[in-house]
Amino acid sequence: MYNVTLVNLTAEARSAAVDLEPIERRGVSDEGMRNLLQNFCEIDAVENAAADPEIRVQVRSESYLIRTGQKRLVLYDVLNRDLPGHSLVVEEVMAELDGSASAARARTVLVSAPPWPAAAAAVVEPGRPAPAERPNLPRLIALAAVACLLLGAIVYVRLSSGEDETPTAFRRVDLAEAAGLQASLAGVYMTGTQPGQHGIVLTTTGELRLFELRAVEAPRVVRATGVLGRVGPTLCLATDQPGGLITMPDADTLVYCNETYKRIP
Repeated sequence: MYNVTLVNLTAEARSAAVDLEPIERRGVSDEGMRNLLQNFCEIDAVENAAADPEIRVQVRSESYLIRTGQKRLVLYDVLNRDLPGHSLVVEEVMAELDGSASAARARTVLVSAPPWPAAAAAVVEPGRPAPAERPNLPRLIALAAVACLLLGAIVYVRLSSGEDETPTAFRRVDLAEAAGLQASLAGVYMTGTQPGQHGIVLTTTGELRLFELRAVEAPRVVRATGVLGRVGPTLCLATDQPGGLITMPDADTLVYCNETYKRIP
């Protein structure tokens, strides 16, 4: 049995929305878990990118976080979030959750281990140098992944701590007008729906999300803050991200980093 939390998802994980309350489901069976994962894989790509949904699973003493992208699932170990997720199909995720994948890996290690005499022959004889210790490949991979994450964080900090790109002509709109504008501008805007293309989510509460679609993994999402204002007659949004202002030439169009985003109906 699985204890499941659905975040930004409907009860059957068929649809996603940013304003949905988390749903707790206790004692989910294997078949029920499989159905949730299959439904999750079929979620619309735009809904997925805008809501950033996830399924959290507790089974035995283990905790997992699952996201989706391009009809596949991305599985993360909650206790080791610094490690990259694994892109898997539904049956592969079920094997990880029910423990059969771990058991199969253990059997493989046992079968491939050398018999006792061969292991005994490795004892170092007096007068001979000890054999060089073989590197621990999984540990090296984990260390490399952590190093990449740290490097990415350093680059991000360097970029985001650069000079303020807001022009001096920028003037904030007043609070009353900002509330109305947030309601009218709320939606999902995208440069396209293919992997590598970008999107922007604006919510009625003023929240801003920038995302990039990927071929296999879940969309890369960056949460940001923004302030509505104008430069001359042009409505725009000043953010805490590098790249300058997000300008709004009309109600259905955003322009950011020389890319044009169109509102998704």
